[in-house]
Amino acid sequence: NVVRSSGSSSETRFRLDNLGPQPGSRKKAKRKGRGHAAGQGGSCGFGMRGQKSRSGPGVMKGFEGGQMPLYRRIPKLRGIAGGMRAGLPKYVPVNLRDIEVAGFKEGEEVSIKSLKEKGIINPSGRERRLPLKILGEGELSTKLQIKARAFSGQAKEKLEAAGCSITVLPGRKKYVKESVRKNLARADEYFAKKRAAAAGETESA
Repeated sequence: NVVRSSGSSSETRFRLDNLGPQPGSRKKAKRKGRGHAAGQGGSCGFGMRGQKSRSGPGVMKGFEGGQMPLYRRIPKLRGIAGGMRAGLPKYVPVNLRDIEVAGFKEGEEVSIKSLKEKGIINPSGRERRLPLKILGEGELSTKLQIKARAFSGQAKEKLEAAGCSITVLPGRKKYVKESVRKNLARADEYFAKKRAAAAGETESA
């Protein structure tokens, strides 16, 4: 390899003893003086007084004299981009092609228990408490009884076309305070009366 020197048009051989950064690409750090004798002025660029003119580590980055700094005034960036970890999965997903490969016979029940026995899924840790969700990748040619907490739209269409029976298992009810539950019941009753009144008006018209 040949290196062209910047000062002249002559070419020099690229060797270990002439390796180095480009001229002018690196600067030496300026050595700050202390006092008039340094030739940098009386304060040597540190200013008159204050914590920044004293020795020591100085102040932390973003410090604004004690007031609420900017990085704490602006709202946090939520989600993974803001440093938060990804949320836990809500379901154990199984595709139709996995059920087809499992070799279920016609009329058999497909549930999270039977899929574990067939070795299609092997949830561990927190996943053992998650419910089953059927996804629509692949095809299913056998009529089966499928029980799961949730079905994707594509999976539901393919299962109905294949003649399978679908059972949506109920989930665990979310805890609601007694006062909130009563208010929700009153709201449901109120809107039911409104709907009934509107239906009566349309019939009479």
